[in-house]
Amino acid sequence: MTQPILKFEEVRSLLKQRFPLLMIDSVVAIEPEKRIRAIKNVTGNEMQFLGHFPDHAVMPGTFIVEAIGQAASILFSKMTGAGLKSGEFLVLGTISSVRFLVPVVPGDRMEIDVNVLKFVNDIALVEGSVTVDGTLVATGKLGFARSSL
Repeated sequence: MTQPILKFEEVRSLLKQRFPLLMIDSVVAIEPEKRIRAIKNVTGNEMQFLGHFPDHAVMPGTFIVEAIGQAASILFSKMTGAGLKSGEFLVLGTISSVRFLVPVVPGDRMEIDVNVLKFVNDIALVEGSVTVDGTLVATGKLGFARSSL
């Protein structure tokens, strides 16, 4: 198992989201301007499993997409040049070509890989994939727009 280069407290300092929507536990690889690999350990005591589904817990697809978006946000916060400046953040603008291939359940360790496709002026486009134990569970493209607080 790869050791984290950003642990939970560092991840939390880079994201605006808080409990119960913090979807990244650590970052194990990052190449600014290019890609990031982040980890989300799925546990059975997370709030979404109270209703999705009580008798057979499955991670909601929207939370998997959120994990991809949060990994992208961390990557953008580490970019230089065209990257984010103090008081700026990227808001999700588009979701396309998302596919959920295998259910994610408590006990799984999601590995979230995000690759930058484009970062031009105030627009960013990324491609994300999520694997569990080497099995591809989800893929998709997300578009972001730069915003200020």
